Amino acid sequence: MTRRLLDRCPALDPAGINASELAAIVFEEGASVDHLIAFFADELQTAGRGVGGIVHLPDDDEPPSRDVTLVDLVVGDRWRQSRAIDAPAAPALTTRRILAAIEARSDLVVIPRFGAAEIGGGGHADAFGTLAAFGLPILTAIRREDVDAWLRFTGGIGTLLACRLRVVRAWWQETDDRRQKLLARQNARSGNVVPLLPSF
Repeated sequence: MTRRLLDRCPALDPAGINASELAAIVFEEGASVDHLIAFFADELQTAGRGVGGIVHLPDDDEPPSRDVTLVDLVVGDRWRQSRAIDAPAAPALTTRRILAAIEARSDLVVIPRFGAAEIGGGGHADAFGTLAAFGLPILTAIRREDVDAWLRFTGGIGTLLACRLRVVRAWWQETDDRRQKLLARQNARSGNVVPLLPSF
């Protein structure tokens, strides 16, 4: 049975988690979710936003290759990895690369999948809680048949997105706008505000 995120990370305050910042793209088998995520991450980076985590580069081979190309969005490294490693446990190296987004102060973190490994308690399951504890928005992808497992894992905290670029863009725009307003309010309360007019 999938262990809940809040049980895995008891220090995580559920009141401090914004449900819309824990987003999962729901896709059917055969959908080009890797194309979507890779394109969206590149779009944000081109616009000057910090994106951390890992993406799977789209696989156009027919039939699909037994390997997948992964890209570290913080440093740009890419490497090949067997799809079989996706379950039962992802390597610790990829989890460390995902968590590097914290030090990089990324605006968004991509965890490529919530899949069999995470459902079984391995893979990148703990990374979700760590990133959430640091207040970083997370984008992942889940197969439609794994939605129930995702809901059990998040305890109902989170947002499900259709596998459409316009939907993901709209989600990010709303999420980013809200975060920018929150940051502005926090800066105002702390007095770290640049005056609009010069002081004489």
